[in-house]
Amino acid sequence: MTTEKRDDIHETEIGATEGRQITRVYHDRKQAEAAIDRLKQHGFDDDQISLRTQGGHTDESGVFVPGQIEVVVMADARVPEAERLLSGD
Repeated sequence: MTTEKRDDIHETEIGATEGRQITRVYHDRKQAEAAIDRLKQHGFDDDQISLRTQGGHTDESGVFVPGQIEVVVMADARVPEAERLLSGD
């Protein structure tokens, strides 16, 4: 089940583990990396954080056009904190 929080932050309940996963979409790699740094500074471990990319392509002139970047956090009981950190607040 996915519950939308903002246009770019989504919460997903993981049925098998009863955990909670938070995903935020970024369009800028530096912003995504800054969010990962904030998460780590607040005690989230590497095994709780994933960075995924999708939708990148090369246009007709051969220039790479980046797609979206997703930072995914297994937040479990720390959902509000993860959302705040992903938002940069």
